[in-house]
Amino acid sequence: MSRIEFSYGAPEHGWAIVTIGHEDREVRMVVSYVTDALRDLLYSLVRVTQGDDFRFSWDGEPTEYRWIFTHEGDVVRLRILTFRDHMRPEPDEAGRESFTLLSETGPLVRAVVRSVRRLLSEMGEEDYARQWRDQAFPLRELNTLESWLRDH
Repeated sequence: MSRIEFSYGAPEHGWAIVTIGHEDREVRMVVSYVTDALRDLLYSLVRVTQGDDFRFSWDGEPTEYRWIFTHEGDVVRLRILTFRDHMRPEPDEAGRESFTLLSETGPLVRAVVRSVRRLLSEMGEEDYARQWRDQAFPLRELNTLESWLRDH
């Protein structure tokens, strides 16, 4: 299985650039502090590691990036749907599928954790909070995922 690439760029003034890729597909998202984007991602992965299907959305002002995790046997499917306007909620079917991935849970979690741990070591908790409208770095969720990885 080829490697999953994930990058959560250092937030600046309430914006972060996030990319996820696998094989020849990649999506780049510019996300806003309107949602607690990093916490939403890490929390959803905690739930996925517990066997739950889960979904959340990021706002790109005006774009919405809807992440949908579903379990299919021993693997998890990730679909990222893009919508033009987060202010006009639409059903999944109305979105454009900008990324899809079918993977074991471990490689996906590992890719995200590696990028987020790097972000934390480069920025620190205080600078992250300053750049992300005083929202605390999601350290508890990161630690939970790292613990899960050690056990699996």
